[in-house]
Amino acid sequence: MAHCSLRFPSERPSAPWGSEMRRVFVCVAFAVLLNASVGADVVIPAGIKPLLEAHCVDCHEGASAKGALDLSAALAKGEVSESILRSLRTRLSKRDMPPADELIRPSDGEYTHAVALIDAVIAPRASEVALVRRLNRAQYANAIRDVLGAECGRAIDARELLPADEIGEGFDTTGDTLVLPALLVEKYFDAADRIASACVLAESLSKRRHFGAEKLASNGQGGAYDGAAWLATSGDLSAELEAIRSGSYRIEIEACAQQAGDEVARMAFVIDGKTLTTVDVPQHASAPGKFVQEVELTAGTHRISARFVNDFYAPNEPDSSRRDRNLGVVAIAVEGPLGLTADSEFETRAATIAGEGSNLTRLRRVAATVGEELFRRPLSKTESDALSNTAREAVGKTAPWSDQLRALLTALLVDPRFLLRVEMPFLKGETKRTLTSDELASRLSFFLWSSVPDAELRRAAKAGELADEANIRAQTRRMLMDSRANSLSTRFATQWLGIDALELKQIDPLRYPNVDVALLVSMRQETEQLFDDVVRAALPVRALLTSRTTHADARLARHYGIETTTINSARASGVLGHASVLMATSNPTRTSPVKRGKWVLQALLDDAPPPPPPGVPQLPENVEGGASVSMREMMAAHRANPDCASCHVRMDAIGLAFEKLDVDGRLRETLQGAAIDDSTVLADGTLLTGTRGVEELLAKDARFERSLARHLLVYALGRGTADADDPLVERLAASLRTHGDFATLVDGIVLSDAFRTRNDLRKSSSP
Repeated sequence: MAHCSLRFPSERPSAPWGSEMRRVFVCVAFAVLLNASVGADVVIPAGIKPLLEAHCVDCHEGASAKGALDLSAALAKGEVSESILRSLRTRLSKRDMPPADELIRPSDGEYTHAVALIDAVIAPRASEVALVRRLNRAQYANAIRDVLGAECGRAIDARELLPADEIGEGFDTTGDTLVLPALLVEKYFDAADRIASACVLAESLSKRRHFGAEKLASNGQGGAYDGAAWLATSGDLSAELEAIRSGSYRIEIEACAQQAGDEVARMAFVIDGKTLTTVDVPQHASAPGKFVQEVELTAGTHRISARFVNDFYAPNEPDSSRRDRNLGVVAIAVEGPLGLTADSEFETRAATIAGEGSNLTRLRRVAATVGEELFRRPLSKTESDALSNTAREAVGKTAPWSDQLRALLTALLVDPRFLLRVEMPFLKGETKRTLTSDELASRLSFFLWSSVPDAELRRAAKAGELADEANIRAQTRRMLMDSRANSLSTRFATQWLGIDALELKQIDPLRYPNVDVALLVSMRQETEQLFDDVVRAALPVRALLTSRTTHADARLARHYGIETTTINSARASGVLGHASVLMATSNPTRTSPVKRGKWVLQALLDDAPPPPPPGVPQLPENVEGGASVSMREMMAAHRANPDCASCHVRMDAIGLAFEKLDVDGRLRETLQGAAIDDSTVLADGTLLTGTRGVEELLAKDARFERSLARHLLVYALGRGTADADDPLVERLAASLRTHGDFATLVDGIVLSDAFRTRNDLRKSSSP
């Protein structure tokens, strides 16, 4: 069983988990469900054992293994759990293990070869839908927003509270990667505490928090006397504040000073290491002064500091009272958030649900209603009673209503029935089972919204309407028109096209000084908005390739060098010309025709070339600055290697057509003073010129629809596809070619047996 040690910062409202019995219950529940979700052991590919032994075992061996991952034991056994093998694959594919500061690290070829060997083991298992998977981080955040209200969603960013998800089959929805390590359980408890504190303010907690001299931390020399904490040298006296909501806070520092020299002692207000303002402190210890500053704080932990900025010491000064300048702080007080004149959105709604009656009766009503929304199914009376009783026991039956409500909300947010998506297992001998209405509603909402079902979808499930295909189609069309369907753009499209982590892209700031995080966000949003038009404005899916309307905002338009962002702008294009894609498929200092060609094959045509064999050298990062041969010539020499030719002849020809588009997506006509040639010849003799030529090539290639169909099916099902899925994928692609719209593709997926049933494809031959 995972160890559950719960910690709650002292400045938050009283944590509702004082009950040891409740803590044990939650740990047991998680352990039971976790055991159900962990895959069986699989054989470690022999080819990766030397790499693991050479680069990983030193840190991952025995009882002191980092991350509690003992690879030495697994290597000795020759087997490891499938979830760990998938995690290893992710680490190796990202090249982040061993850490970057290790002197000896695997080569790119060794990394790629190891990933391919792992894929060969796990790919045949990908078609088994996990019985239990947790919500991924985006689904968790969206559920908080949709159930507790946008105000609560803004007050606490769940993405900052939880770690990023592992990727499987290209997406963060894959069940086999959504496992539940013990560390994540800890983070769920902390997140629930923070969210509940932000959504329900405590009647019993004063909005003014007081930190006396004895509670202040010091990083300078000094001591405590005359009722104050003193700094005899430059330094800080600070307190840690837990801001329960984002908003305005009033900081009051009561301070005094021992004066010396020609200046008055000066003190800076410092928040999280940043100076807000600096003030004179002329007051003496007998009559300290109070200094006030208002500041905007986000929800979360902040360090509030009084900084002594002008220390003075003259040991030869005859007057001992003027020899040493020191700063004393009597207290730091914080009031806020200021200006709260009404309950939060969640508190107001909870009060309406609760109605009249005793607090226990009211809690039961809230537990039943909010629990149904979070758990994605109706709660029995026994379940809602148990949740309500647990909340009251945690804070005391006589505690104020807000304390009991907060305790209930915390209980709901750490409950496995919220955090885990559980589908009923097969009965003995079964290979197929129709989903219940509630399970199907959850699949629909997590697919189309990355969130929980809304009231209308739950109503349809409860009424049995989801057993009828016409009703499923009607619900799907309604959901696609909802703003929550933008998750298909922000989650599916960005991962499919490989731009989901664009803000983390590292490029050479000397070569591309105009590119910052804000511009990278604008680049990603341009692509998201085009995809959103395909989803909700009924553009044909091929508009992703052929669009002549740009969605660039003002900053990105200036970057492109265009004055209009309307139809037929000279710079307008589909995703082939989007800066997001061009940036993601470039190296830090130069464009990469190889990566761009591979991206077209892999993302748009679902025809990824195999990884290079080990030991094949990479092209140099920098081929400019006086290089004697061009990129085109270097690539030709690389293709001369028989081990490389078969794949590079496909990738290079396509990638070279992008050469007039720089790393940052801007057009360029020359490179190092020479005109750029973006014409190329395919293996079959077809002449290709520029990205418009690539568009024309793809216009004739039916693999585009198949690629979109298969990738969306993987995203929807949360598993890889198997041979048994091929007939379904072909039907989806054929329908998409005929009708051309995204809604038709979604209909085909949600009405399929693969979506509406649980199939063990390792034992079944039909989708």
